[in-house]
Amino acid sequence: MERITIEQASIDALAEKAGGYFSVPSKESIEYTELLYDICRQFGIHYYSASSKEREFVEEVTRVTWATQREAESGVKLNIHPAFSA
Repeated sequence: MERITIEQASIDALAEKAGGYFSVPSKESIEYTELLYDICRQFGIHYYSASSKEREFVEEVTRVTWATQREAESGVKLNIHPAFSA
């Protein structure tokens, strides 16, 4: 039988309080989130208080910008379809 340390028990208690464990976000996930917030700042939108229309807008701009950046970095042409166009 494996013994649980006080530290492990404390972590388990905190995780249970928070509704479960979480995984550390990947570097790519962090970069994507930073891009999303950069775009929010660019358009003067506060994501968590934005309307659903504003959120959809910045999410789409972020998605297309992210894909375009990945395309430029890799040199591989991607089939990027924006949900809207100007």
